[in-house]
Amino acid sequence: MDLLPSDEALIRQCQDGSDEAFDQLYQRYRLPLFGYLHKLLPGRNDLSEDLFQQTWIRALRSLSRYRHQEKFLAWLCRIAHNLAMDHFRSRNESLTGELPPALPSTLPLPDAELSRRELARALEKAILQLPPEQQDILRLREEGMAFKDIARLRHISINTALGRMRYAVLNLRKFLSAHL
Repeated sequence: MDLLPSDEALIRQCQDGSDEAFDQLYQRYRLPLFGYLHKLLPGRNDLSEDLFQQTWIRALRSLSRYRHQEKFLAWLCRIAHNLAMDHFRSRNESLTGELPPALPSTLPLPDAELSRRELARALEKAILQLPPEQQDILRLREEGMAFKDIARLRHISINTALGRMRYAVLNLRKFLSAHL
């Protein structure tokens, strides 16, 4: 019988530098987090997607400060909520959505696993349709590398790295619009 590793075990492995453990956490919580942001920000799909990426980046950078007394999904949602609040404060706007009374369950719905696999396949196909420069930036960002480090590594300006990422995201949105 193949048991899935606990969140605590995966987080400890991530804190020790395991990319595979982070990938497992990402796969486990990406859809609940994505759903949370869409519920928090109804009708603001672009903002939801941007905050989704920022949440994972912030979570990866802050993982060393994570304490196992709280659920990982709750911690992710708090990061996402704080990023949303910061976004609206910086623009003197108000947040229309509210925190849900209960966070979504981490257990997948019966058809959710199929949807996740389909979405993962569609995303991988979409990534492969990107120009190589955009694929490269996207993969490095998925690994948590900062734009300044990507620029240094690839011998390009930071603006070029940011531009390639922006176009990658726009192209992925276009490619995946049928699946979302």
